[in-house]
Amino acid sequence: MTYGLEPVHEGYTVISDKPVGYLKNAIWQFPFKNFAEVMHKANRYSSLGAEKIITKKVTMGAAFRHGLWAFIKHYIFKQGFRDGWAGFVIAFGNFEGTFYRYAKALEMQKSADWKMPETPNSLAKK
Repeated sequence: MTYGLEPVHEGYTVISDKPVGYLKNAIWQFPFKNFAEVMHKANRYSSLGAEKIITKKVTMGAAFRHGLWAFIKHYIFKQGFRDGWAGFVIAFGNFEGTFYRYAKALEMQKSADWKMPETPNSLAKK
């Protein structure tokens, strides 16, 4: 097995000739123990995520739209509403983390020392 080194959404790849098995029972996951942990995770992941999207054109409108979509995706489509209050908090935490990711990227772009990197298309126009 090999592990990806991405700072957000890290993963692994199974390297085996044998088929991957399946669990017979459900796994109970408790993604946070309190609100402080949810807020800390949203702050940490949004900072890491901002670095990944800093080269995109970012606006506060985009920050809100992406955040709203993250909430809807987790609360409605992934059925977070079935988990009651915890599902709402997780979906709202996803809204916050996504919104802050875009807001932080915009803040970085507006800093005095940041410059949009040149792309192959922009170099060809020169």
